[in-house]
Amino acid sequence: MFPDYVVKKRDLIQSVTTAFLPRKVLIPLKQESEVLCSPLVKKGDKVQEGQVIAEDAEGNESAKIHSSIPGLVLGIKNCAEPDGRNGCGVEIQLNGQFTHIGKSLKTFDWQSWAPSSIANRISALGIVNTFSMRNGRSLAADIKKFFDNQGTIFFARLFDEDPTCQTDTVMSNSNFEKVQKGIEILKKILDPDEIVFALPKDSKLHGKIEAFKSENHDTKITVIPFDTRTYPIGTKENIATRYKKISKIQTGEREIAKKSFFADATTLAVLSDALIYNIPVERVYVHVFGDCLKSSAVLKACVGASFESLAQQLGLETKKIGKIIVNGHLNGFSVPSLDTPITKWVKSVSFIAKTDLADYSSGFCMGCGKCSDQCPAKIYPNVLYGYMIKSIKVPQDFIRASLLCIECGVCNSACPTKLPLAEIVKILKDRQNA
Repeated sequence: MFPDYVVKKRDLIQSVTTAFLPRKVLIPLKQESEVLCSPLVKKGDKVQEGQVIAEDAEGNESAKIHSSIPGLVLGIKNCAEPDGRNGCGVEIQLNGQFTHIGKSLKTFDWQSWAPSSIANRISALGIVNTFSMRNGRSLAADIKKFFDNQGTIFFARLFDEDPTCQTDTVMSNSNFEKVQKGIEILKKILDPDEIVFALPKDSKLHGKIEAFKSENHDTKITVIPFDTRTYPIGTKENIATRYKKISKIQTGEREIAKKSFFADATTLAVLSDALIYNIPVERVYVHVFGDCLKSSAVLKACVGASFESLAQQLGLETKKIGKIIVNGHLNGFSVPSLDTPITKWVKSVSFIAKTDLADYSSGFCMGCGKCSDQCPAKIYPNVLYGYMIKSIKVPQDFIRASLLCIECGVCNSACPTKLPLAEIVKILKDRQNA
């Protein structure tokens, strides 16, 4: 059984709320999981809203980083990152007039541009693909892997990978026009053979998707319904498995997942916001909730705003906080500080009360077997963990078994002593895929 704070039912949020403008932001130089950008500004510089303040010095297809507010650079400072690690960021004090927020914006004629030019623009606008809640990747870099590919399948997931998060679900239900526009943009770039909508069985979007089908006769459109009450659900492998079953094809699930393009509703909405009006990613959509708050919301918040500033808007009771979790209870990150800033790949922040946390000791395996009992891939995370921690040579059978891991994080949630089982299994898996 999962702890109560994992499975506790919450009412579905109906719309997006604009977050208060912060007086100060601390924008991390790491907005993608494997990319640390170099700052282009220094203490004392004045910056405008949307100005590029950092980029990848290696010249890769990484998303550029922009200032989310106009103001004065206070310096390059240390900060806690949303994945629990330490890093650094550009601190900016609000000062001056906004360029985009609150302004009347003109639409950008992206339809007349070549696919490669649109992809370059996506990189320049700093758009990150948040399909995986464990990391963010440059959307432009993901796109360019599929240039001139034959037989590309484009999967659009319109629900949340983690049932404790509501961001993708809310964006799909309340902002489907933005999501659809994001799909149209990627369709022009990727020219896929098929677009697949992954959505809940009880979704109210079927009518809108039928209308989308009628407007796009040149592309095969498929709808795959999911029971979103189950978990794991919504990963690449999970969606590929359902697609294979419905399509009745012989291609393996892993091959389908590897050769297909995946995007979530939040990424599609952010893409629409940025490209339609040709403005960089300055604000992102974040589900903020928890028993330490008087209310919950999906906020459209400035990149670099602190967790505390978002929570205070929703009535934060600081004394109740037992833990802060980023991007879902089942497979997210625990962070120690309210000062942690929002990055482009943060989709949810949960403030868990002390009374909801079980009092478990940590750091050793009890041998209870709960992780293997709950594992949907039927592997033994505890055994792999034991081999790795004790620096014992891992038997080849177990190493090969790690390839079956779908990175759902159920083992971490099931473990009473909260061992980093999923991380250890991923290390073994990555070594084989290297």
